[in-house]
Amino acid sequence: MSYPQQFPPSLLTQSPEERLAYFDNYTMAHPRLDEAVNLLKLLVNQSGESRVIFIYGPTGVGKTTLRLLIEKWLIESTLPELETNPGCLPVASVEAVIQKSGLFNSKDHIKRCLFALNEPLIDQKIDYGTRGIYRNDKGQVIIESKVIETDLAWALEQALKHRKPKIFFIDEAHHLLMLASGRKLTDLPEAIKSLANRTEVVHGLVGTYELLTLHDVGDQLSRRSVYVHFPRYRADVKEDREIFQSVVWGFQLHLPLPETPDLVSNWDYCYERSLGCVGILKNWLRNALADAIAEGAITVGRKHLERRALGVAQCRNILKKIKEGEYNHAQIEAEAEQLRAELGLPVTPGQSSLNSQLFPSFHSGHNLNKKRPKQVGQPKPKRHHCRS
Repeated sequence: MSYPQQFPPSLLTQSPEERLAYFDNYTMAHPRLDEAVNLLKLLVNQSGESRVIFIYGPTGVGKTTLRLLIEKWLIESTLPELETNPGCLPVASVEAVIQKSGLFNSKDHIKRCLFALNEPLIDQKIDYGTRGIYRNDKGQVIIESKVIETDLAWALEQALKHRKPKIFFIDEAHHLLMLASGRKLTDLPEAIKSLANRTEVVHGLVGTYELLTLHDVGDQLSRRSVYVHFPRYRADVKEDREIFQSVVWGFQLHLPLPETPDLVSNWDYCYERSLGCVGILKNWLRNALADAIAEGAITVGRKHLERRALGVAQCRNILKKIKEGEYNHAQIEAEAEQLRAELGLPVTPGQSSLNSQLFPSFHSGHNLNKKRPKQVGQPKPKRHHCRS
């Protein structure tokens, strides 16, 4: 069966690099992403006192795509302001990096934040308020090695006040938790909360479910924080399953190849090795596309998919972490019953039973790796094959 292709036909005569770049730049719109984008827009525009936003979900679910879409929206919506105030940055972002030691270094992180706020093309200069941090005659930020962490933190505060980004993103923010012994878990998040309040700049911490570790560490941090959950699609939920199939359909129509691959009939394999995470799926299809183009194949076939798929052991390891995170999220959501009870309000039953249905392996005490008994009358799963 042939399907209408959704990419410009001229791409087929372009170089492999241009065809891959097209797919890299293509964003597949889907409900989970749309909901997260719309919510973040509201939170950025009307943050109130809640100037720390935790954006969390499974690895590979599409959190980076979410961040990039918000950055694009902010840049486009603040163009008039940039004309009158060229020193303003609509948005800035930095990645929380783990050092060779396997630990997070806060001094190095602050330096990276300062560089992220740098804009060498503007004429205005920032007074960082401390010796050893300045801009050279080319407008580049220079940070001398002798500058201590407290002075760096002061300089970062001045830079944020000067640039006034609508939001400052910290990607891979779960790395903030990997501190050297002797430092409290709350040190950095509390410092970020304080910095956000003093500068009135919203901070968006983007990471995995590990960020939920900070959910109950302090009343001040909790009061001034907002949590945005970006979940995967679940195969055991009919609506999710249908949406995932439509995502696969959308991707297959945008693979710039002479013949559209029939991935939809093989959607269960796509789900199996992406775990319902659209980001993992896209990266996988991108690599399979690269192989097909390199071979001169007319389409992406089964062999390309299998060659580039995550291994079973990899998937099981990732899935274990995802399920742990989903369970922790569900536990937090279920605390609404306990809160109402502690406040003396009527408790609405049902949430606990709902969580038991969604996460039976946790609520029953079963090991995640333990095989579930086959239900009576349930057929063995069959996999559909696409053409090679």
